[in-house]
Amino acid sequence: MNLKLAIPFYLGLGMPCARRRYPDCAVRAARGRSPDLVRALLLAYRGEGEEVRRINHRCAEITLPDEGRFFFKEFSRLHRFHDLERALRLSRVDRAWRAAHLLPRLGIATPRAVGTALARAENRAPVEYLATEWLEGARPFPEAVRAAGNPGGRLTLLREFALRLRQWYERGVYLRDLVKNVLVTENAGERTYWLTDLDGLHPAKRVTRARIMRHMRQIAHYVGPLTEEEARTVVESCGIVALRGLMGLLTGDAVPR
Repeated sequence: MNLKLAIPFYLGLGMPCARRRYPDCAVRAARGRSPDLVRALLLAYRGEGEEVRRINHRCAEITLPDEGRFFFKEFSRLHRFHDLERALRLSRVDRAWRAAHLLPRLGIATPRAVGTALARAENRAPVEYLATEWLEGARPFPEAVRAAGNPGGRLTLLREFALRLRQWYERGVYLRDLVKNVLVTENAGERTYWLTDLDGLHPAKRVTRARIMRHMRQIAHYVGPLTEEEARTVVESCGIVALRGLMGLLTGDAVPR
C-alpha cells in the first residue's frame, strides 16, 4: 500500500475546489474552473443536444463553445451502500475525483478533473457525474496494439505498457478493469499511457498474484493471443516471471479461468 497515495485519498486532502448549489444540482469545480461550466456540462448531457456525442449509455464527449471538449460520465446509484459511501465521501465519483488529483503527484498520467455534479433522476434517486478534460488524439491501448500492423510495432507497445504496469504496481495503484481503460497518445514519436475510469481505485488493496493474473487475462482478451516472444516480453517487463501459467494464458495455449 502506498501511504503517500492512500492517506490523502481516504481523508480527502489536497483537492482544492469551488462548491456551489443550484436549484437543480450541487457542483464542485477544480481549481481554475468555474462551477457554471460544470453545470453547463450537466445541462448539455441531459439535454442531448448537438454538442453531445454519446460514447456509451453512461459516457459522452461534450463540446461547449469557447470552452472546448470534455469527457462526461454518469454514476447512478448502484448498490445499497451507495448512500453511506457518499456520506463518507467515498462514492465512485469521489474516488475518481480524488484519483484524478493525486495520481499526477505520483508521476502517473490521467486526464485532469474539471468538476463533479450531484443531481436527481426522474425517480428522484441521486445521480453523480464527473467531468474531465478531453484527450486529443487518444485511443484505447488494445486498439493501438491491434492497429500496429507489424510485429515490431506490437512488441514495442506491449513492452511499454508492461513497463508502465510494473510502475503502477510499484506505486500502489491497482484498477480492476485496467487494460481497456488505458488510453495512448503520441507526440513527436513519444507515447504517453493515461489511466482513466478511476472510480475503481482503492489504494489500500495490495497487488496480489490473483490481481496480476486478472490483468494478464485482460490483455489476452482485449488484445488477443500473443506470440511467444510478445508474451515473454510482457511477463518479463512486468517483473512477474515467477507466476506460473502466464505464458500459456497470453499465447492462447491455456484456458483462462
